[in-house]
Amino acid sequence: MQKIIVGAPDAGQRLDKFLLKFFKEADKGFLYKMLRKKNITLNGKKADGSEKLTAGDELTFFFARETFEKFRGVPTVAGPSGPAGAVKEKNAAASPAPKTAAVPASGLSKLRVVFEDEHVLFADKPAGLLTQKAKADDVSLNDLITAYLAGKNTGALTFSAGTANRLDRGTSGLVAAGRTLAGQQLLTALLRERLIGKYYWCIVSGRLSAPLHLKQYYAKDEASNTASLSDKPFPGALTAELEAVPAAPLKEGFTLLRVHLITGRTHQIRAQLAAAGHPVLGDGKYGDIRINQAFSAAHAYPLRHQLLHAREMHFPAPEEGAAERLGLSETAAAEWRALAGKTVSAPLPASFLTCLRILGGEAYGE
Repeated sequence: MQKIIVGAPDAGQRLDKFLLKFFKEADKGFLYKMLRKKNITLNGKKADGSEKLTAGDELTFFFARETFEKFRGVPTVAGPSGPAGAVKEKNAAASPAPKTAAVPASGLSKLRVVFEDEHVLFADKPAGLLTQKAKADDVSLNDLITAYLAGKNTGALTFSAGTANRLDRGTSGLVAAGRTLAGQQLLTALLRERLIGKYYWCIVSGRLSAPLHLKQYYAKDEASNTASLSDKPFPGALTAELEAVPAAPLKEGFTLLRVHLITGRTHQIRAQLAAAGHPVLGDGKYGDIRINQAFSAAHAYPLRHQLLHAREMHFPAPEEGAAERLGLSETAAAEWRALAGKTVSAPLPASFLTCLRILGGEAYGE
């Protein structure tokens, strides 16, 4: 007989889904059979797999340790008496943290946490760091978050923290992650439904005195990793929408913009602003190379990344019935209520502040 205690990171999911992740080598039919025969019980009672787990729930498995470890995917080692002996697994409270990629010591390897609570975490990603791996040997913000939480998410048996939104490598600023399954569920639902207000700051070429509302049809070419836009619908197109409000006029014909990203497409802000005739300063893909080079030459300041920063996320109060409509667990719904009305922000990075100072807009960098 084996017992485990469900920890907060795994709470909120259905029992059958938890079991499929916990027993990586077992098939669904075997697990349902174990439930029917009461070889797996929840808090000492028969379960059918549809139950929602809560922190502190006790799961009991009435089968041999060898079977338990086989379906867990625990490796075996040669025992002292000759036959292979199973490696003993610690209980839930002492489960080993998931393995993470080694993170080299560099300016990009320190996680900058701007806000966290029991269920969610918000990090300030520096420009130049990937949000998620592109190749196996990449270091990403996701790796840093996983390493940071390795000693904090005690009791996690199936849940692994991960980012809920992504930023381009060259874009800095806020990235949200769930510390628990309930937190991840909440962030994913709110971002999918566009209920979180996402605001970016950027420096663009050209004078803007009035707000811009851009709504176009969008597609991404995976081969070239570029976005294409059209004012008319086309097969497979998605909508791309944003609002840009001038925050301050700057020297040399630039403008500081505050952008409300309504949809969240890859490269969207950079592509739409460039198409509108206001490319982001420092953008090497959609920007104006001549403007970038002239700025760097005039001020002896190399532009290594686009001056685009995800600065704020605003959390609305849930409307009546919204949590149920989105299928949120009670824990996720309670976290939404706790975050209601909150604004999480990330300060402008040094490179952005330097360019603001050069262009006479340092007063707006606070």
